[in-house]
Amino acid sequence: MSSVNEPLQGTRPSNATLGSTLICENQTQFTVWAPDCQSVNVEIIDRQGDIENVRQRHSLKSDKQGFFSGTISDCGAGTLYRFQLDNGMGRPDPRSKSQPFGVHGPSAVVDSKQFQWTDQNWTGIEKKDLVIYELHLGSFTPTGTYLAAIERLDELVELGISAIEFLPLAQCPGNWNWGYDGVNYFAPSNNFGTPDELKCLVNACHNRGLAVINDVVYNHVGPEGNYLAEFAPYRSPKFNTPWGDALNFEHTEVRQFVLDNVSYWIEEFHFDGLRLDAVHYMFDDREDHILTEIRDSFRKIETAQNRRTHLIGESNIYDADLINPMANGAPNYDAIWSDCLMHSIYKHGNPELRLTDRHYEENDIAEAIEHAYVFSTPEAKRVTKSDRKKHNPAGGRDYIESLIIALQTHDSVGNHPHGKRLHQLTSPEYQRSAAGLILLYPSIPMIFMGEEWSTNAPFPFFADFEDRRLRKSVDQGRRNEYPHHDWDGSPLPSDPVAFTSTRSQPDDLNPDTHRWYQKLLSLRKKLIQNEVLNARNLSTYSDLENSVFKLIYKTDEGSLHVCARLAGLQATPLSLQAMDAGEVLFNSNYESGTPTELSGSQCLIWMSKT
Repeated sequence: MSSVNEPLQGTRPSNATLGSTLICENQTQFTVWAPDCQSVNVEIIDRQGDIENVRQRHSLKSDKQGFFSGTISDCGAGTLYRFQLDNGMGRPDPRSKSQPFGVHGPSAVVDSKQFQWTDQNWTGIEKKDLVIYELHLGSFTPTGTYLAAIERLDELVELGISAIEFLPLAQCPGNWNWGYDGVNYFAPSNNFGTPDELKCLVNACHNRGLAVINDVVYNHVGPEGNYLAEFAPYRSPKFNTPWGDALNFEHTEVRQFVLDNVSYWIEEFHFDGLRLDAVHYMFDDREDHILTEIRDSFRKIETAQNRRTHLIGESNIYDADLINPMANGAPNYDAIWSDCLMHSIYKHGNPELRLTDRHYEENDIAEAIEHAYVFSTPEAKRVTKSDRKKHNPAGGRDYIESLIIALQTHDSVGNHPHGKRLHQLTSPEYQRSAAGLILLYPSIPMIFMGEEWSTNAPFPFFADFEDRRLRKSVDQGRRNEYPHHDWDGSPLPSDPVAFTSTRSQPDDLNPDTHRWYQKLLSLRKKLIQNEVLNARNLSTYSDLENSVFKLIYKTDEGSLHVCARLAGLQATPLSLQAMDAGEVLFNSNYESGTPTELSGSQCLIWMSKT
């Protein structure tokens, strides 16, 4: 190991060049924000197996604003490095673009210009055409890698998917994790492959007409491998979250850290949108809330990229402030998650089930299909007529088209102790019937990985931590969070089986469900092209006594009826003649000919002249 060199000359560059930046083949510039440190060295690391040695140390030059920078020769792509603060332990780069050995290992220099993109003609997907497929990359294929996922893209296109949404990709601790414990915001998870392999996946999606959305977590930093506070005041002194440190949005440089991350995923990896996790936990007392700054920054990036991108907020319940146009008429967030219809469908099909802190009733499904939501912010309260008038003073229901709804999500499945899916808690017939309401609703539909097959593969919560105490805490905390569940026989989050069991096997799949989803999505596409499927054309009908729910769309030829009965197998059949049903176009149970009655759980779609 060489001795520490003289401080390298350097001045504070723009925020966009923080971290390591390859200047030429064998020369890299390093810049880090560490305002409370007296000295910062770059340690060049040699690694053999699990053994690391510091080959060189180079001292960086500081400026008055707490930025340390310098350029190192004989340092090209793939070089491993750490930042040593005040001659202490070496730490990963807060702006690391690659953590090949996990959150505690050294960072790696990345050549961001090496990958050859072939998506130059890609212009994105319009919001009205979005059909989102939510997936976990580790569970999606047998090997769980970026490259392996490419092999299944044609299948998703054939199904009728237009956009893929990944669970968070930022580097997390351990070998398996949902992704919400990320600590290296700029480093795609090494568990799935390299940064260039992620680019290869995004490029392949675009070449097949698929948009790609990344789930990002700005409300907290994960509990293991979080070294940010050793560099600078990243941790909020005022706010906490249940999952880890809240970011200190009162500090301009911390805000810039997040804004740079927004641009990084869109510009560097060509993502077509970001889904911001739990925005109600992004605490900020400044007048211009960080959510506003993210929106403004995102819009500038979208204009510069000259392609359609989507900014999505996960509020889980209706938040008019995020999607109502701004005072000057400019667009706000493109969409928000709304789980009310999903939880209402769960509750109707299994009254004893509870997968959220909010209390739903069996008849909430009627309210949910009429208005698309039951609860609203800020107190997650049940909505009254006056609330709706306040949320949408102009009247109308155009807001429905900015809501993302689903029949299942990673949360709804994962919040069950055994990771059971809707058809396992009700029946495959119930799932298929309810899917008609979701996939032919004028909101943006989202399908959770495996749902289209009614897969029997579970999706329980899983998280791998190296810290034993943290692992034990998470295992117990999950049970404490949902004490009303029967946890007997369920895998602990730290058990490898909790993760490996999530990969579907051929015997887990139901082709009837897949055919039905494919028909629904094909019909949805035609109805959108013909400008039929929109909130202005929608009326609804609910018969709670008989568990019948209808979406009715006005067309030039009459009315299209999407009629879903969500009932048990023993329910009394209902005469279709009494319901004034026209010629049945689609039947979720695949019976030949036109049925004369609606029995059990079944979705029928027909046209009428009125």
